[in-house]
Amino acid sequence: MLPGVALCSAGRQTLKAAPGEILKRGEVESDYPEYWASTPLVADGAVAGAVIFLTDRDRLAPDRGECDLIARIGAIAAEIASGEQARRELNDRNQMLGMIEEMAGVGWWRIEKQTRHTSWSSHVFDIHGLENNGGSRSVSEGVSFYSRDDQSVLNEAIEKALETGEGYDLRLNLVRQDGKKRIVVTRSAAERAPNGEITGLFGVFRDITDYEAMLERLRRNEARYRLLAENVSDVITRVKMDGSSKYISPAIEQLLGWSVEEMSGNSLEYVHPDDREKAVVALMEALRSGKPTRLENRALHRDGSVVWCECTAKALHNDDGMPVEVVVVIRDITQRKELELELLQAKDRAEHATIAKGEFLANMSHELRTPLTSVIGYSGLLRASKQLSDQERLYAERIETSSNALLQVINDILDYSKLEADAVEIEKVAFEVSRLMSDTAGIVQRQCEEKGLELRLDIDAGLPEILSGDAARLRQVTLNFLSNAVKFTASGRVMLKAFGKETEEGGYRLRVEVRDTGIGVSEEKAELIFGRFNQADASTTRVYGGTGLGLAISRRLIELMGGSIGYVSEPGLGATFWFEVPLDFDFAVPVSVAVQTTPAIEVQGRILLVDDAAANRELVTIILSSLGLEVETASNGVEAVTAVRRRGFDLVLMDVHMPEMDGLAATREIRRSEGEESRLPIIALTANVQGEQVERCLAAGMDGHLAKPIQVGELAEAIRHWLK
Repeated sequence: MLPGVALCSAGRQTLKAAPGEILKRGEVESDYPEYWASTPLVADGAVAGAVIFLTDRDRLAPDRGECDLIARIGAIAAEIASGEQARRELNDRNQMLGMIEEMAGVGWWRIEKQTRHTSWSSHVFDIHGLENNGGSRSVSEGVSFYSRDDQSVLNEAIEKALETGEGYDLRLNLVRQDGKKRIVVTRSAAERAPNGEITGLFGVFRDITDYEAMLERLRRNEARYRLLAENVSDVITRVKMDGSSKYISPAIEQLLGWSVEEMSGNSLEYVHPDDREKAVVALMEALRSGKPTRLENRALHRDGSVVWCECTAKALHNDDGMPVEVVVVIRDITQRKELELELLQAKDRAEHATIAKGEFLANMSHELRTPLTSVIGYSGLLRASKQLSDQERLYAERIETSSNALLQVINDILDYSKLEADAVEIEKVAFEVSRLMSDTAGIVQRQCEEKGLELRLDIDAGLPEILSGDAARLRQVTLNFLSNAVKFTASGRVMLKAFGKETEEGGYRLRVEVRDTGIGVSEEKAELIFGRFNQADASTTRVYGGTGLGLAISRRLIELMGGSIGYVSEPGLGATFWFEVPLDFDFAVPVSVAVQTTPAIEVQGRILLVDDAAANRELVTIILSSLGLEVETASNGVEAVTAVRRRGFDLVLMDVHMPEMDGLAATREIRRSEGEESRLPIIALTANVQGEQVERCLAAGMDGHLAKPIQVGELAEAIRHWLK
């Protein structure tokens, strides 16, 4: 048969012939003129092909002897074809078996009963750490890879299986050739001849070391998780889609008084009826979103009490991504809820206490400022009298100084109270910087002279003429520095220095320093300097006086303005207190910050003074009369309303706290009875000086506010403004 020759008509005809039949030239139609004879190729009892004989010369059809030779050649070809087919099938089976071993991780082995030799698959060689040399091995050689105890067990199992035909299933400890220890399992079955005689054993072999390690990790993890779940105070439960509990940890008994065995399968039965709907919504949201959901709800204890719980729910999904259950962690927050309630109640109490404190401070301020108005006012008038002797004038000055010191204590307490309540607002007005500094220094000029101290001013010539900021608060802080310097300096000097520089943002950073040659501050007392109610040495309170609030207030004010504050000092050699604040350039007309001591209003008018304190009415009447004004008085709001209706006034100075009708009610009554065009200016003249109190005055219809004790300059300026 020629290789590569296409199937011809002779071949097709031969395939249809009977096994052993020989077709000859002349009997078969052929596409080849060289065709001589052919016979079917029979393998495994079936025609698997054809053997075709060709000749290269003109030759007669084969005779009997040649036909016998052709038949023998066909038989030989059939045997060769059968063997080749068997080899191909064997190779296919071996290749498939190798793929199965590789995919399943399972090898095979065979033991011949007579020789006790074994055959191993390639995967068995790999498990032993050996190269596959294709040779057979003895049973004893294979058994030698196991521990001594396992060797005896395996030998006994092999001999018993070869003797009885009963297979075995063993778990053994193997030591590879490289010394690594592995855990293997092997299973066997007997091979038998057609007559039932046992000829050997066939078995499978698998390395389960990694699988066993994974199982051990899982067992340890499960044990840890179960230990955690059963010992933590939080309850852990798994809720199925139908609402029943798949698992619930023993902590439920501590939470609700029920044991796991006593509880029903539906976890929602133990939720407070009023909270069940939102519990279902939370579970559905966890299933829908796949994200943890949190819920605070009430649960029912076995004894009938209510337990507050915090529940965190998270959905678990199967391999297809579908939610199958929800894990819920439940925590007892009853105590926290009780604390929250207590905190709310404490907050309410604190708010009421704050209101009470504010009212107390307001009342205290009013009650103290009212008599101080007379003390300061009359001492000022007395000091200005030309009829006093020098000794009497000195007494009047001492009264005035002590009264002003008491007023400063009151102002410090009120200022700090407002700062703590964040009730202080920083204003922004244009002011003359140099004038602010010089006028503020002028306030302590007389004190310096009395103590024999030199007062120096060092105002930088390059300082802008006008800047914008809270001039009043800057004066307050600067005056506090100066007052402290004078207070704690027995001899030497006090110096006020002001300078600054422009900032990259287009503003100006002002720096003010106050230096003295006083007692100084020690390093160990540095932390106390800017604290509230503190002085560097508690004993100085007795020696020098003061509330210890001034620097604390100054620090808060400077910080509110976005600045910084500090000091440098050496004990016994004096101190330098400084602050820096950002200001803006502003060329508007500045607000005067000068302290007026001899006002000249140059206006005329009729003033109604309303005050329930006779001493205050007399004092203000004297002051206003000295300014050339006509004054009429009233002792309460009822008299004030009657007076306004009876005769015309150009301005009303109205106290707030009065019997029968207070100043706010009187103002509202006056406003109701007048027209807009004939609006009478009403100015509050009161000891109520806190921000909300000032706002109430303006809301009642007043046009301005003046604080007691009376500052003559401010009073004169207000009258001049409204009567001009």
